Amino acid sequence: MAAELPELLGDGYRAAFLGYAQGRPMTGGYRRDALDFAEHLLLAGHPRDARTRQRLRDWWLERSGPAPRSQRQTARLARATRRVLLGR
Repeated sequence: MAAELPELLGDGYRAAFLGYAQGRPMTGGYRRDALDFAEHLLLAGHPRDARTRQRLRDWWLERSGPAPRSQRQTARLARATRRVLLGR
């Protein structure tokens, strides 16, 4: 499991992960398992706190693609603008 997830999710991490892992054996290694867990939480509307959910979403997006997301100022501005326009 990814070391960042307990920091991102706080106190709710352990219970959420145990509930998730009981019915899902790890099949794709630690990285894939962490991404699947984060995706599972996001699709279920968790965490409830919008700021934490956004941080988890950003973490997932950074790691789920074929290459890291651009950290250039213009790229970050474009992503932020898109989120505002889409109401996220």
